[in-house]
Amino acid sequence: AAKSVPEDQHHPCTYIAEADLPTDVGNFRLRAYRITDNGGGAGGGMQKNKWLGTEPCLIYCKDKPLFGGEGENVPIRIHDQCFTSEVFRSKRCDCKEQLKLSLAYIRQNGGAIIYLQQEGRGIGLANKVAAYELQDMGLDTVDANIQLGLPEDCRQYGVVPSILRDVGISTIQLITNNPRKIERLTALGIDVVGTIPMVVERPNIHNRKYLQTKMDRMDHLNFGDLLSMENAESDTLSDVDSTDEVVNVAMNGMMKPRKKHVEEEAAAAIKSALAETDHAPPALGVTASADGYCIGRQSVEDAIAAVARGEIVVVVDDMDRENEGDFIMAADLATPETIATIIRYSSGVICVGMEGETLDRLELPPMLVNNEDPKGTAFTVTVDGAPEHGITTGISAGERALTIQLLANECTQPIDLRRPGHIFPLRAREGGVLTRDGHTEAAVDLSRLAGRHPSGVLCEIVSEENPTGMARLPELARMCKKNGWVMTSIVDIAQYRRDVEGL
Repeated sequence: AAKSVPEDQHHPCTYIAEADLPTDVGNFRLRAYRITDNGGGAGGGMQKNKWLGTEPCLIYCKDKPLFGGEGENVPIRIHDQCFTSEVFRSKRCDCKEQLKLSLAYIRQNGGAIIYLQQEGRGIGLANKVAAYELQDMGLDTVDANIQLGLPEDCRQYGVVPSILRDVGISTIQLITNNPRKIERLTALGIDVVGTIPMVVERPNIHNRKYLQTKMDRMDHLNFGDLLSMENAESDTLSDVDSTDEVVNVAMNGMMKPRKKHVEEEAAAAIKSALAETDHAPPALGVTASADGYCIGRQSVEDAIAAVARGEIVVVVDDMDRENEGDFIMAADLATPETIATIIRYSSGVICVGMEGETLDRLELPPMLVNNEDPKGTAFTVTVDGAPEHGITTGISAGERALTIQLLANECTQPIDLRRPGHIFPLRAREGGVLTRDGHTEAAVDLSRLAGRHPSGVLCEIVSEENPTGMARLPELARMCKKNGWVMTSIVDIAQYRRDVEGL
């Protein structure tokens, strides 16, 4: 789960210096500050978040009256540093464009930009790159932070009142699309009398999902028309060539233009690397946090409720184990439709986790005396239902559902089953996930916790994006969101049992 963020506190700033700032947008003045604590030392309370910088600054246009009047209704942009966009010119966000639009606005209308060193919404550059890596795998900007154990937004605005007081501003028109920022500033005692929207001209293929997430999950306004537009076209070949030419001239001929563009070379390198691998997705999975949970207790409670309703859920194991996700459902509630769904998205090897006592009663012995499975998965002989129960070949979703229901029925006798077959019963360890952290035990535990027969269907989920590999956590999260499946983990089930059973 993501960490909580402390409420904003006032952090006094000391004025350091002011100088001209000529730019490609216009000529401005740059006014620098340093955050101090009560004893006058650098840093102050902001250092509780070590990723936040301690030297904010203010930019205003020297060709306009400083704030166009008596310090009231002043256009102010609170802009947070985006090194990747503003320095490296990344297209993954709209920060660079928003900064340039804000500069143009205050050049024309007066006002100021307060620039804060809060990279990646306050998580720092390295953490931001780690979040980008997760976004490359499919998570959005919010889920990426959460997966890293970080807040979705840990920026702090406690320096703003001090800076506004220093330049004599009493009320502001906030240049923003973010209502949360208005709430944060208002809570600090800043009088925000209105807002000025600042929307980029058009999304691009790299930042559309980011902008959509800002609107859907971070409450940003003014993006409706923007996201209805087509993506802006990518840079043309001539743009890149002209840049290469400028660089070559600047380097006095030391850098000759390459025959291939960097993007083409990178693509070739990736293609070559994939040809030498099994195309498996990056191994990213779950681990327990300090309270013993990973996704959270609520995920287990939601999974129990879903299993009780006869729905399938997704259960992931530890990233240091198989690092895979399995469909799980109550065996006694299996239907042709749910089994067909499992077959569609899975390996098709449908197993049923069962208690040893039930397997002994049904006379289902181990598949092999000497089990060589690396994880000790206890396969028994495979089964189909007997013809008397409507079973023909046993392979269809409907007939596999019938066989599974027979396995979960206390009235079933050994004669009601045929061996071998198309369903793979598995012997769960006594004690469930507290004894063995496997999907077999998770299936039995979830079914029992849901008040169903203690036997559960389980089947590994394969990747849709990389059909030769297994689905890993980022893709599983997207699949669950798309299909409305509940996701939990074996780690969470184990901790939940410890909590409710007082272990």
